[in-house]
Amino acid sequence: MDIYQKIWDADILEGNGVKSYRKDQQDSGELNGVLDKTKGYVIVDEEVSGKNAKVITEVVIPPSKIETYDLCRRLFNNYILDPGERDQISSFEREEEREFIEAILSTKPIQIAKEAVGRNRGRALTDIEFALAIEEAFFFQGKAGSKNASGFEHVFVGEQKDIGEKPDDIAVELGGYHFWYKYFLDDGGKNSTMEFPDRISYGKSEYRGPNASQGILVPEVITLSYTWRAPEFDNNGNLTDKTQLLNKPIGGFWVGCSPEGLVALSMVRLLVGLSDTVINNARYKLKLFSLGNNRNSIRTFYPEFRGISVDRGSSSSGTDGRGASGTSSSLLKKDVVAEEQPEVKGDLVNIAAALVNASGDETGKETVTLFNASSEPINLENWQIIAPNGFVFTLTDTIIDPGDFLPLRMMANTPQFRNKAGSIALLDADNVVQSRVKYTKAQSAREDIFISF
Repeated sequence: MDIYQKIWDADILEGNGVKSYRKDQQDSGELNGVLDKTKGYVIVDEEVSGKNAKVITEVVIPPSKIETYDLCRRLFNNYILDPGERDQISSFEREEEREFIEAILSTKPIQIAKEAVGRNRGRALTDIEFALAIEEAFFFQGKAGSKNASGFEHVFVGEQKDIGEKPDDIAVELGGYHFWYKYFLDDGGKNSTMEFPDRISYGKSEYRGPNASQGILVPEVITLSYTWRAPEFDNNGNLTDKTQLLNKPIGGFWVGCSPEGLVALSMVRLLVGLSDTVINNARYKLKLFSLGNNRNSIRTFYPEFRGISVDRGSSSSGTDGRGASGTSSSLLKKDVVAEEQPEVKGDLVNIAAALVNASGDETGKETVTLFNASSEPINLENWQIIAPNGFVFTLTDTIIDPGDFLPLRMMANTPQFRNKAGSIALLDADNVVQSRVKYTKAQSAREDIFISF
């Protein structure tokens, strides 16, 4: 398993992270019986518009998970906005940093990251060694060009880019700000004890590249533009009567990961160096820059969404998996899988079988098996499988040899295949339907049975 996926699963499924879902799933009733307040969850709506829109509409973090979020939040007022001034971190604030590191050190995501860094270095690291590495990575203050900087300030808090005091009604570009929970609080969210003022004005979704339209389908990541009326603190951590309007033309963050989950992902990227990953079926380029005068310290770290893919793996119904969620969005090709469409068998690649009803929790267990009916190997890059609910799964660089079968898991947060009559389509990179199959209600009623087409 990819190390970043391993950290993510440890955080969301076993740790203090909370699972994310889309608002349209909630509105359609798809999440009835799924949302669990004892485990927590986040609801994301990237199809909203207007400056007062809430992209993160609901957050539930149970008391059993909130400690590290609160310890992280205590650090936010340790920094001043002007990057030209060095933050004067007091002994009390240093103790806050140590308490935060101590609280996250024993968590599973951090321990997995520690083991990965140790393997990369050829020896196991002690907890003390890794705690010092986290401190250096996030709390070392150094130079980034002409500016004073630290990783925690840039990644978790955000800072103005221009040096010097600015009129509070003049928008200055915002740097960093890649922690979803802080965005939620600044957008008028509530934590366990208080409601925060709404300081965010939403712009719009800002996904870029050939797979931009897929971004809103993945609730684990948000890419957007916005302005933030940031409060200003003095070097003693006291709130002043000043604010600064900061503008983020494009920015983003993962959603649902705990503070330690984000730290763990960052530490692997910084000290191991792996820059490409697939988390929950979404492909990312992990962007990281270290401080100019200390390569073991983070300047910034954030995910750049690259698209959705499916997982090439076992066709066993017991295969585990988590992934991006489905949608009823009009952006998808629901007309291709409409029930009145005829079945299609092409000369290249066909849908040979599907597991549409796995026993127990079906999440991530549904599969589609493809067959290469041609006499040549075929690269399935940018081919698409369209589920009965209209969700589009895009394949990455995958070769299927002539006469071969290729099982693919439909990794998703919720099941995508109806346990009633439905249809599945396969489109090539030019959006030409290569195969379309239908299954009946009687076929889908049987658990753990592969339907042959």
